[in-house]
Amino acid sequence: MAKGGKKSGERGRPASSGRSGKGSKQARVSGRGTTSTTSDKKAPKKFGQLSRKERDMMEEYGELVPQDFEEDESDRIGSFRKIVKESDLDHQLQVKREREVESDDDDEEDEYKLDRPSAFNKLIGMLKKDSKRQDEWKKRKLEEEGLEDLEDDDDNEEVIELTEAEKKALVKKYGKDYLKALDGADMDEAEEDDSEGEDQGHDSADIDEEEGGVDKDDLEAIAEEQEGSDDSDEEEHYIKSKDTFDRHFSDSMTALLAPKVAIVELAGNKWKSVSYEDPVLKRVEKFDTDNPEGVRKEEKPKKNRLDLESLMVKQRVQSNWLEVNGSLLESSPSSTSKIFTPLQEALIEPINQYKDLLFTNRTMQNAKEIRNLYVLHAINHVYKTRDRILKNSGKLQRHQQNPDSSADIPEFRDQGFTRPKVLVILPFKNTVVDVVESLIALGGLTQYENKKRFFDEFGPDEEVENESRKQDRPADFLETFKGNIDDHFRLGVKFTRKTLKLYADFYSADLILASPLGLKTVIGAEGDRKRDFDFLASIEVVIVDQTDDMLMQNWDHLETVFEYMNLIPKNAHGCDFSRVRNWSLDGRSKYVRQTLVFSNYLTPEINALFKKFSKNVAGKLKITQGYDHGSIVDVVPLVQQSFNRIKTRTLAQADDSRFQYFITQTLPQLRRSALTQTHTMIFIPSYFDFVRLRNYFTENKYSFAAICEYTSNANVSRARSSFFHGEVSFLLYTERFHYFRRYNVRGTFHLTFYGLPDHPQFYPEMLNLLALPAGSEKSRSKHVGATGLEDRAMSCTTMFTKYDLLKLQRIVGTDRANSMCKQEGRDLFVFT
Repeated sequence: MAKGGKKSGERGRPASSGRSGKGSKQARVSGRGTTSTTSDKKAPKKFGQLSRKERDMMEEYGELVPQDFEEDESDRIGSFRKIVKESDLDHQLQVKREREVESDDDDEEDEYKLDRPSAFNKLIGMLKKDSKRQDEWKKRKLEEEGLEDLEDDDDNEEVIELTEAEKKALVKKYGKDYLKALDGADMDEAEEDDSEGEDQGHDSADIDEEEGGVDKDDLEAIAEEQEGSDDSDEEEHYIKSKDTFDRHFSDSMTALLAPKVAIVELAGNKWKSVSYEDPVLKRVEKFDTDNPEGVRKEEKPKKNRLDLESLMVKQRVQSNWLEVNGSLLESSPSSTSKIFTPLQEALIEPINQYKDLLFTNRTMQNAKEIRNLYVLHAINHVYKTRDRILKNSGKLQRHQQNPDSSADIPEFRDQGFTRPKVLVILPFKNTVVDVVESLIALGGLTQYENKKRFFDEFGPDEEVENESRKQDRPADFLETFKGNIDDHFRLGVKFTRKTLKLYADFYSADLILASPLGLKTVIGAEGDRKRDFDFLASIEVVIVDQTDDMLMQNWDHLETVFEYMNLIPKNAHGCDFSRVRNWSLDGRSKYVRQTLVFSNYLTPEINALFKKFSKNVAGKLKITQGYDHGSIVDVVPLVQQSFNRIKTRTLAQADDSRFQYFITQTLPQLRRSALTQTHTMIFIPSYFDFVRLRNYFTENKYSFAAICEYTSNANVSRARSSFFHGEVSFLLYTERFHYFRRYNVRGTFHLTFYGLPDHPQFYPEMLNLLALPAGSEKSRSKHVGATGLEDRAMSCTTMFTKYDLLKLQRIVGTDRANSMCKQEGRDLFVFT
């Protein structure tokens, strides 16, 4: 386990305050201050009845109620102590509000903790203003939030500059008061610092405080607010917005979910599907919940010229996109767009519409295009979420400072149970470095906390990299295993106005980067004492990249992550339930969550994952491709290749049928003569099948060696040497070992595929081992009998069932695979 894997996942759990449980009535305080007679008749709250957190906060500002105070009338006779009641505090606060002149409060409350003021909160607010230890309180507050060395940025605020024509247009549309509103300090974006602000560990200087700003694309919303729009129409505004983000994640979606959820949950066969061919995406199958019944015909989607403004990308992201994506545009000869490559232009529209996407045409060449695209989508989603919450928090704060008896307190439902909104699942640390670099470049930020620590822990391991970058390795291996290939990590990323904070606590992070193993160790298993998965409760966008590589790790870990996503959390974690969307409270977050899956090819496991956990009512797209010839064309030696189809009734019986066919048909044929028995490699895709065959060979005392992903280096060398010198007749070899090592096993004359490999390039790679020289002429004649018989003795046998159709398509081509699986009366197919 890598050192960085542990640190990146450390998270402190908030201590229980005793107020979150439903049964803790004693610790509950009133939600609003009241002057009714019923509240006056209630006995004042004793100091001993306060929670630990309330007592600590009161002691911070002096002794409000003496600790030795007893509710005894005899003790209070003659006492000069003044006992403060909650109702008195409410009354004093109301009088103070009427007398005081409205003042600007520069301190911004955290958007996820802002709540309607209770009497206790009002008391603390008064004490904070009157306390002589305000600096100490502020420092303590910042330490709790992880914002050390916070500085006031009020003097650095930026005024949005408008041309005279823009000002005249705005005055004509919204009135003169609108321009005055643009000068307000609470709504403008902070001026960007010219310094790079690169930190060393936690020593970042001038870290900005958690304040919000709005871009120019938010001016219309601000104008509506300034001209007196009713807050009750906020959700109606979102549902009619041109921005898909507003429509999809609006609380008004709650009323529209029921009929769409019914379509999604009815055995999955009620989706309205449309299939068509796209020149860039290849085969596209589109699933929707609101198409007319019976639509099955092909359609040609309209191609509109897209730009960042029409896609409602935040202004601060738009200015950095060309810098990040410019090199790809220059290297793409078919690109006619100024901002997107052809592949990006084809994918951005469904992604921006928050549809689910299964893309199985990923390659080494387009991997960077895809990565830039989903990083753009992720950071844009985080910024939009943050800006909406800060805007609504500002409205609530102004209402609390200037309460109007004629107006009700506005209600904004714009949050989930927890703060993390985007989850990116990656197989290795080397990809995380690329993603974080794109986040830094796109974010338009000036300061980065823990940046040096990140690159020290996620950067390349020179020893491992030198071992993996041998010249005899294929190009895809060198690309996958470059840099740090540790598969146990998790990293929280938090965005503030000017700072990107790495290694943030999960419950204060906006985006999480993690591997399936890193998340599994936090989620734990049923019965574990320490397990946590509440941070996945409000994930709105989940991105899974290099999914085919995760098949070579532990696929169950990825499924576990999806199973624990968007559940009702077990603890409150400081949640403001008055602002949680109703569809989250109803447990329907999974029907709104967007799932993006990118893979090099399609497998039954990936297909089942997408079908089971992709329940987005916005719809989904499944993008695949056909194979004209398959990877069989890359085979070098002239070897007769026999494909034997195994008959099986059901998928559950496929493994048993394959095993019985092998021990009754294939293995006796291999042992029929001494010539074909020696130097035979058996390629086994599944580790479970490997164990089964190893046990069978051991029980029947076959001469064999075995290499799997769990074999030590010493045993691997011993097995390869024994097989090369003919000391053993058979070599059992797993696909997962070949994926991680890519050894050239010399001395192979006969190759048997117990099952087809998932990776199509593995088929020609293994067959090309037959063309490798086995050694000296003396050594070759010893094991083969005569050097002239070596080429003629080489053979390849492959076993498959009709359930291996996807694997077979990638090897022999789509048309031939369909024919081989469906053809009646013939079970043997030979290629030369």
